[in-house]
Order: sequence, then structure tokens, then C-alpha cells
Amino acid sequence: MSARFLRTSIAIGACLLGTSGCIGNKGTPVFVDYGAMEVWSGKGLLVEVSPDQTQCRVIVRDNFLIRRDRWVQCIFVHERRQR
Repeated sequence: MSARFLRTSIAIGACLLGTSGCIGNKGTPVFVDYGAMEVWSGKGLLVEVSPDQTQCRVIVRDNFLIRRDRWVQCIFVHERRQR
């Protein structure tokens, strides 16, 4: 197996793996405090808010780049400002 073939195979595999768990664009960009979830980046999308506005459904990625869809308390969810 040549080095070029191996690099190409790894690149294609990474692209396929990366697109299989996309967060997508359906939601409001937010930052979720560290205290609300496990270790992760904090960037996510707000998808839904409960009727009593105490729980927010957010989509984030953990340290293993796995997409997580979780309900957290809305006090931990903040607007993400563009810089």
C-alpha cells in the first residue's frame, strides 16, 4: 500500500465520519456553561425551550466529537456573540 493511497483513504474516512454527525444549522447559536454538562467546548445550538421556560434543549459536541442532544436548565444557556 502506498503512502499516497493511505493518506487519501484516511482523508475520505475523516470526511465521511465528520459529516455523519453534523450539528446542522437548525437552531440559535448559544454558549452553554460548563457546569451544565460534561467536558466539552460550550458552543452549541438552542433547538427548543420548554413551555415554562426553565429547560432548554441544546445540541453540542463532546470531547470525542459526538453530537449530544440534551435538556439543560436555561440559566446555563447564553447568547453566543459574533466577534
